[in-house]
Amino acid sequence: MPTWLTPLLKWGGILVAVVFAGTLIWIWQTAPGPEAGEEAARDAPVTLYWVLLVVGVIAAIVGFALDRRKGQSTN
Repeated sequence: MPTWLTPLLKWGGILVAVVFAGTLIWIWQTAPGPEAGEEAARDAPVTLYWVLLVVGVIAAIVGFALDRRKGQSTN
């Protein structure tokens, strides 16, 4: 496994999760309520942001797990 993959997963996953968590918070704080017939159009990006938030968290978890496993090897 390349040596750059573990830090990329750890810190890239954290960065993606923080960016999209911040985006979701910003949307909830500033976005006005949906108007009639506009609900589906507004929910589409929010769903994408949730998916990217979960992907970032999973990538960070995998990165930390790989780093921990690499640190325990006794070569």
